Amino acid sequence: MRQLLHIAVSDTSDDVRRAAVTSLAFLLFKNPGQVPRIVQLLSESYNPHVRCGATLALGIACAGTGLQDAVEILEPMTKDSVDFVRQGAFIALGMILVQQSEAASSSMASIRSLYTKIVTDKHEDPMARFGAALGQGLIDAGGRNVTISLQSSAGSKNTSAIVGMVLFCQFWYWYPLAHCACLAFNPTAIIGVNGELQVRALPMMLEDRGAYHSLRLQNSSLSQTQNHRCSHTLAQPNLLRRRQLRRLLPQFYLRRLR
Repeated sequence: MRQLLHIAVSDTSDDVRRAAVTSLAFLLFKNPGQVPRIVQLLSESYNPHVRCGATLALGIACAGTGLQDAVEILEPMTKDSVDFVRQGAFIALGMILVQQSEAASSSMASIRSLYTKIVTDKHEDPMARFGAALGQGLIDAGGRNVTISLQSSAGSKNTSAIVGMVLFCQFWYWYPLAHCACLAFNPTAIIGVNGELQVRALPMMLEDRGAYHSLRLQNSSLSQTQNHRCSHTLAQPNLLRRRQLRRLLPQFYLRRLR
């Protein structure tokens, strides 16, 4: 860390300084609470490349945590005078707030409305619009059924996730590398099957309040009748999907066994 911080403030190449700050995330992703304190001064640097690296360092290290200290650093950076700094701030906010609800994070509603405003504004800088679109996709990644994590459930390093996130950082040079972020997605959905691999409903006990796990419609102006119709419409594909899984899963695994 000491060597990376020295490079971040003394190297003559802007690309090297940005990469040094971003690399702090790969050292501290197991201790995300320390990252805002370390990156605070770098986020206020006169060099926009260092500020951009600070946004990605916060996003990668604090991904999926909803850490409010990191959000408070990134929110002012969404109004930065440099377009690629705003791009990094939008992406980092999407990574931090993935799998967070409005009840769990007070910034969720404002960030979602900000994404919508930036993406639909034709006068906004293209790089900032790209960052907002990418952040909007990350915040709803996998239909809100995945999170971003560089470690396994047991706490060990997930090599494929780390490699995927390193490649994701190279979208600076080639935009299609942004798709490599999918390698760092970890599913958070629970699908219960029986001995015949048929999907069954299982009772689950949640330690948190139900408000933290509720999925609300984005359009709050709908009436109660419209909300009921929408929930009924959303439930129909889920029923069809479960029926299809019951028919296809046994056949699929039988073919694999053969």
